[in-house]
Amino acid sequence: MEKKWCYLLFSLIATGLFLSCSDPIEEETNTIIVVNAVEKLISPADNSAFELTKELPSTKFEWQKAEASKGITPKYEIIFFKENGAPSDPIYTITTTTNSANLNKAKLDEISVKAGIEVGSSGTIKWTVRAYHESVSALSKEIRRIVITRPEAEIPVTKLFLTGRGSEFGENIAESMEFTKVNSNEYIIYSELTAGQPFRFISNNEGDKIRSFSVKNNKLLEDGSEGEIAKTGVYRIHVNIATATVDMKEVTDISLYYCIKHRAINLQYEGRGIWKTVCLINFSKEAWGDETRYKFRMTEGNVNKFLEKVSDGSSSMKESVITNHDTQLWDGVWGYSSNLKNKWAKVMVDMCSHTHSIEAVSEDFSSVGSSWVTLAEKSSSDFVKGFWNSGAKHFNNSLTGKVNQYDYWPEAHAIDVIIDAYIRSKDNKYKQIIYDFYEGVKRKNGNKFKNSFYDDMAWHGLAHLRAFEATNDSRYEESARDLWKWILGGWDYNGGGIKWNDEPGSTPGVPSTGPATIIGVRRWVKYGDTEITDGLNNLAWAKKMYEWMREARHDPATGGVYDDFNNKSGAWTYNTGTFLGAAMELYDVTKEQRYMDDAIRTADWTLENLSVPTSTNRILSDWAEQEDHDVNLFKGIFIRYFTRLIMHPDLPADKKDKYIRFIEYNAKAMVAYASATAEKEVLIYNYGWYFKPKNSFLRGQTSGCMLIEAMALLEKEGFL
Repeated sequence: MEKKWCYLLFSLIATGLFLSCSDPIEEETNTIIVVNAVEKLISPADNSAFELTKELPSTKFEWQKAEASKGITPKYEIIFFKENGAPSDPIYTITTTTNSANLNKAKLDEISVKAGIEVGSSGTIKWTVRAYHESVSALSKEIRRIVITRPEAEIPVTKLFLTGRGSEFGENIAESMEFTKVNSNEYIIYSELTAGQPFRFISNNEGDKIRSFSVKNNKLLEDGSEGEIAKTGVYRIHVNIATATVDMKEVTDISLYYCIKHRAINLQYEGRGIWKTVCLINFSKEAWGDETRYKFRMTEGNVNKFLEKVSDGSSSMKESVITNHDTQLWDGVWGYSSNLKNKWAKVMVDMCSHTHSIEAVSEDFSSVGSSWVTLAEKSSSDFVKGFWNSGAKHFNNSLTGKVNQYDYWPEAHAIDVIIDAYIRSKDNKYKQIIYDFYEGVKRKNGNKFKNSFYDDMAWHGLAHLRAFEATNDSRYEESARDLWKWILGGWDYNGGGIKWNDEPGSTPGVPSTGPATIIGVRRWVKYGDTEITDGLNNLAWAKKMYEWMREARHDPATGGVYDDFNNKSGAWTYNTGTFLGAAMELYDVTKEQRYMDDAIRTADWTLENLSVPTSTNRILSDWAEQEDHDVNLFKGIFIRYFTRLIMHPDLPADKKDKYIRFIEYNAKAMVAYASATAEKEVLIYNYGWYFKPKNSFLRGQTSGCMLIEAMALLEKEGFL
């Protein structure tokens, strides 16, 4: 019994000893690390050739993953060595945690230098891969070769040129334009690019060692490709060679800026970074004398800048971003030379050299054709082509097809131009527009002709009466009658005159009373005493309206007509036009000389005061004219009634000669200096009749067309 117990105790002790020794033995077995060699190199293929040019993309070196002990991820070392060398004597190594690595041109060039491959020559470099984990490693038995060619050293960029089919110079690099060098790495050019056509930058425009660059996503690339632009335009192109970046901004406007009037006279792009125009230089008369200060304004992308005088006082310009217009307006201004006063001048801005010049030139109307009737046909036909909306049957606000819902009153003057063209030509295309306009403009105005503004209705009342007389379309007779009734509803029974609108507190003015007076006379001539309102026939109403204007808005000593008699700056050509027009209408039916005298006096005052002088005559101008503004239509309204005065048989001969010279001068100036062919290949007129347009809008275009139709009428009737 005692022996059995001892044996059992010995067995338990032995078993415990065995179990306690098993864990260390197993752990020692699992710490043995195994990393096998890479069996296969995948890419690049053996003897792959690489030419180290800018166009070379990154090259992928790849191999099979190495097998290793469980739980171990090996790392890798790419070993490069000379063709006659061995992996044990590497020239370059690269470590990686994955079984691939991308090497760019610069890295391959660095390895080539280590291999002793000289510029302009080729050489072979071998490579293989070592897999490793800590101190355990295995070298692949496979070895591959790459053949590398190092081209001649890149030509440094010391100049830069713009060329290509999409540039303004074409593909002949000898005609390319050189960038302005800002510093050793930066270059700027101003030039036109054509949408969808390729362009590129080159380091030289002669010889055979020329580097070529393109731009994509504002990056400068030397990959043999060419860039394209999405929109045709003139661009400021800024290239930085060091950062390989390109900044491109469209320059949509460069204008001569006459500071005191804030009037921008736009320049036209001529090519090779130069903008030019020919315009009238007019000095503003101020209390201290002639105002001559000017600068330039530029729109680049969505940024407006002033181009200003640098401190040395030369014609060189610096750019200043406009952050506060009024505080910056008078900084860095130049002064016009005294010999430019009231002279036509050639204005030039060279953005490549940042300089400008203004030089007086001789007056030249040689571009004006000999037949005003012929020009009128093109003018009015182009007006239809550019502005008539044949679908909606009314006029658009611009050549782009934009519709301005507040264009109700300009629409009346636009259809007046079409009526002029129909009376002149008897062409049914104009008659059809007159017919269609009735429904189109009515629909645009809320399916009615009634308007809150009495002056708007007065313009339509005149136009509708003319449309009826020209076409015998009875719809216009009815609408003209309704408009007249609504206009008379605007009479101010307290002080007199037709009010501006139907809002409480609205005051009367010439813009509504002037055209209403003309309507009153014409309706009396046509309908006599069949139309009576508040006990007065239309002639009595017309006389009543005229007398109110003459007493409240007219200076009998000078002939001036004012919106506000206490504010002499409120004088406009359309008010003098309808006042003298009303005086003529009343003269024709009464033969009272005072009406003719009033018309002549107001015409003389307008020519002297609402115009800008030149060295030989004057050009009609309202001081507040600006792009797409109501004021731009005023001159055409004056011209309509001024032309009737010229044609009147009772106008004294000396006045007739003076007025003909004036209107003919204005027409020639507008055609020679203030007209252009637009994108739709239509003739467009500027809102100012002494410089070329940047674009055209309904009001300014209508005024220009009125002037040309007036000249055609004078020519046709034998006054020219």
